[in-house]
Amino acid sequence: MWQVRGSTGSLESASHLRYIDAGERVGATEPRALRDPNERGNDVTRAGVSFLLCVLLAAVFSGCDDGSSPGGREGGVVADQEIDNFTLTQTREGTPIWRLEAVHALVFEDAGRIEMTRLKAVFFQPDGSVRSTLRAREGVLHERTNSMEASGDVVVTAEDETTLETEFVTWSERTGTIETDRPVRVTRGRDVMTGTGLTAEPDLRNIRVLADFKAYIRTPEGDLIEED
Repeated sequence: MWQVRGSTGSLESASHLRYIDAGERVGATEPRALRDPNERGNDVTRAGVSFLLCVLLAAVFSGCDDGSSPGGREGGVVADQEIDNFTLTQTREGTPIWRLEAVHALVFEDAGRIEMTRLKAVFFQPDGSVRSTLRAREGVLHERTNSMEASGDVVVTAEDETTLETEFVTWSERTGTIETDRPVRVTRGRDVMTGTGLTAEPDLRNIRVLADFKAYIRTPEGDLIEED
């Protein structure tokens, strides 16, 4: 079951992943005024000015709009909704499985895609206790597959304070694993390991570094000494 929260409300949807309008709609437009039927439609001067304005506005917007998501667009597609203080929780029989929080979210309903900025993802144990927390500058949730991408200063912190640091990760509810092909750094107490590429459970157990593996131990002075 999905629970979606926004800055102005809280609604709950059915389990079939249909997004329900919640929170704050941004950029709503006022109805367009009807034209006076008595107004002359063949005024050449007015038509010329209107045409010139249209050309100028088109030039301005084509130069300013780069299709980026902060403007409510993704690949030229305008978001259906923009939500501040976004929260989405996935539950099973009343117990939370994971929860997403973001300062800002763009919802693209047809694509089943939610883009988030300043993302926080919390993963839960079956008993409802926190398993780990992921933080990143940006994230994308694919609603149809319950898979997620997080990028930019990604830090995963497990309950035992083990941390994973990287620039990009993917997570899938189906596989239950966090994966990346980027350089990684994992710290557990005084032990530090680095490498390229990783698969792990959200609680950072059963970690597998895929390449360039190195292990270090941190001295009391804070220096790292590579282990044989």
